[in-house]
Amino acid sequence: MSLGTLPSTVIGIIILVAIGLSVGTKKLGLNPVLGYILAGFILGPFFLNFLRPEDALVQGFGEMGLFILLFYLGLELSLKDFLEAGAASFGLAILDMVASAGIGFIIMFFFGYSLMFSIIVGFMLFSTSTAIVAKFAIDRGLLQNLPTKLAISILILQDFLGILLLVLITSFSKGGGSSIGLAFTALIFAVSAFFAVHHLSARVGKWLIDNGYGHTEITLYALGIGLIVATIGVMLGLSSALGAYFAGFALAETPSGNKIKKDVNFMRDFFLVFFFVAFGTTIFYNSVEKAVILPPTPELLALGGIAILLVFAAFVAHALITSIFGPIFGLSRHDSSITAILLLPLGEFVVIIATVAAGSGIFGTAESGFISVIAFLVIAVSVIVFQPLYDRIETIRKITKTVPEIFQVKQKQTVLKPHTPYTISLLKRIASNCFIVLCLGLMTVLLYEELPRFGVPIIYSRQITAAAVFLFFAAVPLVNIVKSMKRFFSHTIKDARHEIGHSGKWAHHA
Repeated sequence: MSLGTLPSTVIGIIILVAIGLSVGTKKLGLNPVLGYILAGFILGPFFLNFLRPEDALVQGFGEMGLFILLFYLGLELSLKDFLEAGAASFGLAILDMVASAGIGFIIMFFFGYSLMFSIIVGFMLFSTSTAIVAKFAIDRGLLQNLPTKLAISILILQDFLGILLLVLITSFSKGGGSSIGLAFTALIFAVSAFFAVHHLSARVGKWLIDNGYGHTEITLYALGIGLIVATIGVMLGLSSALGAYFAGFALAETPSGNKIKKDVNFMRDFFLVFFFVAFGTTIFYNSVEKAVILPPTPELLALGGIAILLVFAAFVAHALITSIFGPIFGLSRHDSSITAILLLPLGEFVVIIATVAAGSGIFGTAESGFISVIAFLVIAVSVIVFQPLYDRIETIRKITKTVPEIFQVKQKQTVLKPHTPYTISLLKRIASNCFIVLCLGLMTVLLYEELPRFGVPIIYSRQITAAAVFLFFAAVPLVNIVKSMKRFFSHTIKDARHEIGHSGKWAHHA
């Protein structure tokens, strides 16, 4: 960036270039997000060198964009909305995440990438863009359709779990015992931030309303408390994104949550431009060597081919999970294709994961430069094929009909039931036991070097000892998790059988 260029001029140039390219991509039937990323790529060190990832302006606005995005996503996740979505959002979200992440990991590991790189790319494949899907649903008038509501509920839940991945990625970057301390710090911080912000904001919001103040003051207060919590997160060695998210999550549960979310809408759209532009400047840029490193043409073509394969595999995973398992949650086979397609377009969370992972130092030099390239390519491919796939939904339905129907629902209308007190109690039991297993796992890693080898003359003896010690102590909570999950799905299937008994038929195929 030229030292003689005024910051206001730079901001103006960024906005104009980004908006111009986003309009161009939208005219082509693609998502404007691609235009923003391309603007950063063109203005960045690869082409014009007008912007660089380490520029204070780029970092400042990019960080603010990340804060607003995570703050807004926190506001989007309401416990009330989650409970209203019923068992389907939880069950299908977990199954879809496992399938998508698993297939992504297998593909990347097969092509020779490192274990951690393959895991991160696997995480990316279930990071569907809530913003892209919601905007598409609004434009097409699909927002009130049950399959669309289910897809958005799944995305919001996956966004929440994606935040936990940021903690995991950051923890791995520290290594050794410090990562364990960081993970515990993140857990304590998240719980404390939610409790403090929720109770304080409920009282502050009531006081502001009782004293004649309006939405503006409440929203400004919300942004202020969010920035403070995000800063505290940084002071504790955590990502500011973690603080921003849990501040928004806590505010979503207050009476003013919906009003704050509406007021933050414009700020989200404004700062998202800079967030994606900042990401665009990192494509092919190696942050360690502070230079552009362009892979050889054959390798670049290979990355493009891998991105296409990843998106195709992710869509197959979405289609199989929704068509096979959807009926036990009340999602009809006919409507499962809609939900599967809406789970396809990747977006902002892929960028967040790639940005955090690239700066964490968990990859080698080459892979650190490739993560942003893979992120951009999978976003581009998924967004490009998203709308054409939806326009050909009848063809997709014909293809999914060839999948064996384990759970068959005759009615064409999707019927999603809300959670019952019993399923809520099971979810609480699952969550509490998962927390216990997590703590035991962290303690095992913390004490890893202190564990005896017992003189076993085989390779990986300490790893085997660690696994045995962990399983010994974690056996009970692991069994409780399995039992609770089994009861959860059994209860859901039982309800599905009851409903089908009135209007359809329960079928089992080999």
